[in-house]
Amino acid sequence: VLSPLPKNSPRDRLGLARWLVSPDHPLTARVFVNRLWQSVFGIGMVKTTEDFGIMGESPSHPDLLDWLAVDFMESGWNIRHIVDLMVTSATYRQSGFIPPAAFAKDPDNRLLARGPRRRLDAEVIRDQVLAVSGLLHPAVGGKSVRPYQPEGIWRVVAFAGSNTRQFKADTGDSLYRRSVYTFWKRTSPPPSMAAFDAPTREQCTVRRERTNTPLQALTLMNDPQFVEAARHFAQRTLLHAPDDLARIRWMYRTALIRPPARADEIELLAAVKDFRRVFGAAEDDAKKLIATGDSKPDPSLAPRELAAWTMAANLLFNRDDFINQN
Repeated sequence: VLSPLPKNSPRDRLGLARWLVSPDHPLTARVFVNRLWQSVFGIGMVKTTEDFGIMGESPSHPDLLDWLAVDFMESGWNIRHIVDLMVTSATYRQSGFIPPAAFAKDPDNRLLARGPRRRLDAEVIRDQVLAVSGLLHPAVGGKSVRPYQPEGIWRVVAFAGSNTRQFKADTGDSLYRRSVYTFWKRTSPPPSMAAFDAPTREQCTVRRERTNTPLQALTLMNDPQFVEAARHFAQRTLLHAPDDLARIRWMYRTALIRPPARADEIELLAAVKDFRRVFGAAEDDAKKLIATGDSKPDPSLAPRELAAWTMAANLLFNRDDFINQN
C-alpha cells in the first residue's frame, strides 16, 4: 500500500519527512491538494477530507486529483501555484446560479456544473468586515490578542486561581488584529466565532460543518465588533462621497466589489431616509449607537447622519452576497 523508506534514509524524523515528500509516495500531495480544493470549492474531491482510508469516500474526480498532486510535486510543492491554478480555472469562475432541476440532480455540486457557493468561515467574515471598514490592523506576528467578548464569559468554566478566569478585552489596535491572532480558550470559545461554526479547537477539525441560523444574523447586527466596524465604514463613506447616491455606489464597490443595481440603490436610499427620520427623533439613541466600541466616532460628523449610515453599512454586512462565496 505504501512505498518503502528511501534508500540510505536515516530511521528518524528526517527519514520520515523525506519519505512523506518522496515522488514515490503521492499520498501526501493528494491529501494536501484535496484540502486546498476544499478551501476553494467548499468540498473536497474526496469529501471525507480527514479520511483517505477505506472508511473514507472515493474521489469524485480521481484523475484530476492525481494530476493536481503530480503537478504540485513537480512545481516544488508550490502552494501558491496550485491555488492560482484552481481559482483561475473555468470551473471555479462559473456562475453559482443553478436551475431547480439541475439542483435536484446534483445538490452538492459534485459534478462541478456550477461555481462554488458557500458561507465564509467565521474568521474570514470577521477579517473581511474589519478590512472593509478600514479598522483592520495588518501587523504580522506578536502575542495573542483579546477582542470583544461578553463580560464574565470565562468565569463559569475556569478553575479557581486560573490566569484565564477573568476575561478582559484589549484596547487599541489589538482589537482589530486578524482573527488568527485571537486568544482562544478552548472550553469557552468566542461566541461570535461559535455562531458561525468555528470549531472549539479541543480537537483537530479538518472539515467544518456549516449551519444557517438566526443567531448569525443577530451576531452581525448586534456584536460590538460588527457595529463598530459598520460605524467606521459609515465614517469613511461620509468623508469620501458628497451625496447619498455617490455614497451608496462607493459602499457597494468597497464591500461587494461591484456597482449596485438600480434596485439596490433605491432600496438602500429608502433605508437611509428611514434611519434619518428615526434618529432625528431620537438623537440620544444615535449617540449611543455610534459610541459602540473602543474607537471614537468622528466629531465632525452629525450623530444623526453617522448613525443612519452606520445602519446602512450594517445592512450591507448582513447581505447574503457579503457573507457567502458566490
